[in-house]
Amino acid sequence: MGAGAIPIDIEKAFKERAKNKYKLAIYMADEGYGGEGKIDVSFYGGDPVFTPPKQQQLDYKMGKLSREKLQQQYFKFLENSFIQYQYTWDKILDSGKVVLVCSCNAPGKNCHRYILVDFLKKFGAVFKGKHKG
Repeated sequence: MGAGAIPIDIEKAFKERAKNKYKLAIYMADEGYGGEGKIDVSFYGGDPVFTPPKQQQLDYKMGKLSREKLQQQYFKFLENSFIQYQYTWDKILDSGKVVLVCSCNAPGKNCHRYILVDFLKKFGAVFKGKHKG
């Protein structure tokens, strides 16, 4: 820890901030979506605030990481991101609508976007399904 750094209990800070409930609608769309509320969480070029580390994604795709382990690790990453990038998270949570896009377009619930949806639900967000339009 550097000089002047304030130690922070990430879990405690996250739980305190997660008490707020937001009116946020979550949609998913194909990678080509370019409309309002787009958050790219793709392996290549995704927003680093929301995109899981590449090694986690690779390990999952190669079968070295179970979905449960991926969810645990990704939630931990998102909790840290939530504290580190508070302004960005607040902006998203207050926006009313987000559209998650990913290059994988994996069938079913195999895409990590579903894990991000579960995380956002902790703040009162509601998943609305595939974006139409």
